[in-house]
Amino acid sequence: MISNDLPALREEITHLRHALTDLRLTYANLLAAARAAVAAEQDGEPDPIAYLRYELPDHPAHRVWSTDAVPGPERQHDGTGGDR
Repeated sequence: MISNDLPALREEITHLRHALTDLRLTYANLLAAARAAVAAEQDGEPDPIAYLRYELPDHPAHRVWSTDAVPGPERQHDGTGGDR
């Protein structure tokens, strides 16, 4: 019966609404950090990417922003965060 599914549907809607709110906040923070990094670069700050690093704490800065993290013909990513 459809009325038996309503509580579960309401719970799912609430869960999805909270997930969307969290995602929007994350996006807004990343966008603000990107804009701050561009402005900092234009102002000549020594480390403008620091604004983005702050918003990406789960990613090691040396791997995300280093040119060594870009695979070339002689380097391949092994899928674990390291290179082969």
